[in-house]
Amino acid sequence: METTENPTTEATNASKTKYESIDDKIAKMKIAFDNASLPGIVEIMLTVGYTPEKIESLKTRLAQLETLQQVRTKEYADQLAETDKLEIKRAAIDMLFVTHRKLVKILFKGDIQAITALQVDALKPVSFAGWMQMALNFYQQLSSVATFKTKVAGVGITDAVINNQLQELAALQTLKNSQRKETAESQAATDARDKAFDELYPLYSEYIQYAKVLLPDNQALEAIGVKVKAK
Repeated sequence: METTENPTTEATNASKTKYESIDDKIAKMKIAFDNASLPGIVEIMLTVGYTPEKIESLKTRLAQLETLQQVRTKEYADQLAETDKLEIKRAAIDMLFVTHRKLVKILFKGDIQAITALQVDALKPVSFAGWMQMALNFYQQLSSVATFKTKVAGVGITDAVINNQLQELAALQTLKNSQRKETAESQAATDARDKAFDELYPLYSEYIQYAKVLLPDNQALEAIGVKVKAK
């Protein structure tokens, strides 16, 4: 049976084929600069200004970029780890929060003051800050208003349960602060990596452009990472 791909699928496959990560590009630069001093390459590229000193300078900058990429990878991993811990803890707190809101809504049915103060008729916010504010208000109201506290104890929301949720929310806020710190550090590492890459990659591209003109030998081009199409 003959099968055909639609244009969207073909375009997607093409883009995947052409995509190169920064790691891929760093690897290509490393091959080019490491092999720039090989006989048959160094003499010819010297004619357009690629002295041994200039090549060493490019290799030094590449080594710095590699270090920045490693730092960025670590910081991003730290950010993901903190985010994962945050989401797991929030989900555990929210599971009880949802149940408690449902119980309280039934318990205080018709009591406008309680329903309003505890916000059990309001939609639960999606954002972390909005959700945190609603959850804190709910448990702080239950903790501080004696009539609320007494009544909800009858449906299993005891003083111990309320205090535990408040403690968990405080711990969650600490975790959120840590996650924000890791996010900021990850972004800073990404920015530093991107700046170094954006400054070095055009220099590599220029070197390759000159090499394609001056190095007709397929083996020489392949030695610096340029794929040569078979004639």
